[in-house]
Amino acid sequence: MQIDNLKEFLEEKVIQYNQPKFIESDPIQIPHLFNQKEDIEIAGFLTATISWGNRKMIIKNAN
Repeated sequence: MQIDNLKEFLEEKVIQYNQPKFIESDPIQIPHLFNQKEDIEIAGFLTATISWGNRKMIIKNAN
């Protein structure tokens, strides 16, 4: 992939994923439920550990 194409591709992905609407349906929402750094880290680690398969099921299990 050429540098120009890569830059365009990455910019498209930023627009697609870097928005609150994406978080609503993604397991990354679980760490966002916490305020303390330690809790965010633990929630992120545990959610990543069980992240295999359907996104809705991962969110349900992580909650």
